[in-house]
Amino acid sequence: MKTKILGIVTMVTVLLAMLVTSANAATMTADKTEMQKEDVVTLTITTNQEVASMQFDIAFDSSKYEYVENSAKCDLANTKSKVISEGVVRVSAFESGNATDTLTLQFKAIDNGENVPFTISNTEFVAGSEVTGEAFDEDTINVTIAEVEEPENPDDDKPAEDPDDKPAEDPDDNKPAEDPDKKPTEDSDDNNGSDYVDENGNPIDKLPQTGSIVPAIIAGVAILLVASLVVFKATRK
Repeated sequence: MKTKILGIVTMVTVLLAMLVTSANAATMTADKTEMQKEDVVTLTITTNQEVASMQFDIAFDSSKYEYVENSAKCDLANTKSKVISEGVVRVSAFESGNATDTLTLQFKAIDNGENVPFTISNTEFVAGSEVTGEAFDEDTINVTIAEVEEPENPDDDKPAEDPDDKPAEDPDDNKPAEDPDKKPTEDSDDNNGSDYVDENGNPIDKLPQTGSIVPAIIAGVAILLVASLVVFKATRK
């Protein structure tokens, strides 16, 4: 009987511890889980209840990220952050008479990597004068830094032009330009096969018979000689 009672008490104690832990669970989230080089990721630390003081460390891969100096921000007046060792930044914040449940800080991606972790540790949250004892269900989150995707250029698929490949010449390009004032030469066929035209532009079928004047001249000279002889004889009588 005592064993059964002890077992029930143990189970109740464990359940109460689990409920208290769950009720006092803080969270760490990132505004993105995939990013590219030169992008900035913002981490947000959220407590289950408002606190007047908080302090914690964030471990990160310093070959993939760099902490953005003084990027830790919250509603508490005295908020400070500092890289205390390679890949570890410490954050602290407090203000008397004030409280908050949220703090943010930033990291810049400097190289590519898959599932690059951020881990929170050494946490302490104080509400009033009491340490809250809040714990993180997940104290590590992972972010992937991917290659920048270059936009496709449709010109990349075009074959490169050969500088020695000259465009084909048009044979008409080498013809001399026609003089608009120059009249076209008349085709001999338009003159009915004749190479000569008269003053009216009509073709001359027959040329003048230039050889026929020679006998006429000879006959005229003969007549003049005969007449001269007749006159000469008449004057001698």
